[in-house]
Amino acid sequence: MEKTGKKNPLVRVLGIILAAVVALAAVLCALHPRAVSAVWHNLTVEKYDLDKEAAWENGTAYMNVPYADVSEAQYVNIYVPATEAGAPLPKLYVIIHGGGFISNDAESRQAVLMYQYFRDHGYACATINYRLAQEAGFPGAVEDCKTAIRFLRANAAQYGYDADTFAVFGESAGGYLATMCAGTNDQEFNDQPYIGEAEYLAAGGDKYSAEPDVLVDYYGHVDNEGEAEDWKRLGIPNIVFKIANSWISGEALQGYEDIHSYFFRKNMTEMTQEEKDVVDPHTYLAENLGGDRVLDTWIVHGDADITVPYLQSERLYEFLSGLQGSEHVSYHLVPGMGHASDPLYSEEILGELKVFLDEKL
Repeated sequence: MEKTGKKNPLVRVLGIILAAVVALAAVLCALHPRAVSAVWHNLTVEKYDLDKEAAWENGTAYMNVPYADVSEAQYVNIYVPATEAGAPLPKLYVIIHGGGFISNDAESRQAVLMYQYFRDHGYACATINYRLAQEAGFPGAVEDCKTAIRFLRANAAQYGYDADTFAVFGESAGGYLATMCAGTNDQEFNDQPYIGEAEYLAAGGDKYSAEPDVLVDYYGHVDNEGEAEDWKRLGIPNIVFKIANSWISGEALQGYEDIHSYFFRKNMTEMTQEEKDVVDPHTYLAENLGGDRVLDTWIVHGDADITVPYLQSERLYEFLSGLQGSEHVSYHLVPGMGHASDPLYSEEILGELKVFLDEKL
């Protein structure tokens, strides 16, 4: 049979497509090397095996414990490790999940990665479920977290842990909420009663404080403005951010400019400076820290994060260091890690965090 020498049209089309993809990749690498690197790290980062259903045999779990009665979303899960008779009670570690203010719950992947390590290393861990933005705008979630903290402190004897001093952890949007809890005082966003509080106060009890001793902020959203400039400085084009965070765009925004504006129920670009100050964690940190009150803080962020710019954590470190001295703030920028990457919860990093908590609490 005589060969015609003609190529299959499909092969030619696939070849053209492949060449175009290779050419586009080359152009992107040349124009946006940091963005390409960040995307690659996010796509290839190690994923841990996580069995949420595995039975925990080294302590007691108290699930879906309501702390207020405004919403069914207001509950905590409490994990208390077993202790030998006469041994000190475990210290309390409060965990606030992220999810862009619109998703996740007290058993989010990152909350589980955090509490599984610490409950197995002697800490009583309480994960807070709070009203999401769909149910309550600002300051709903802040009030919920502070109410839950007071509930946890008031009921420490019942559940068997030591809440005289405690740490609060938050990741992503939870980092905002944890920082707000840490920065505000007990006269701010702290009037929602917890279950049993009215009876306790009527009997002559003093109101429990919601002010933590230690803040653990994991890649927290703590700056409400300036994100576009941060991405520009970091070499991340807007299209990369939008693709990576498509789950917090479109209908999820409910017509607002960004997800935190939805939580605040007003676009940042339409707010007065006074309104911006009310929703800014730095306002309360500056107001309440320094002098007699010190907030020991541990900050973690990945340098390949394309959801929250690590420059936010860098500035928080500098801000807190300026308020109370750098000896009270520990900042860890982890190479090659994206937003909420599992290895940010590695034995090595959490082991270092435990040393910090053991010392500060």
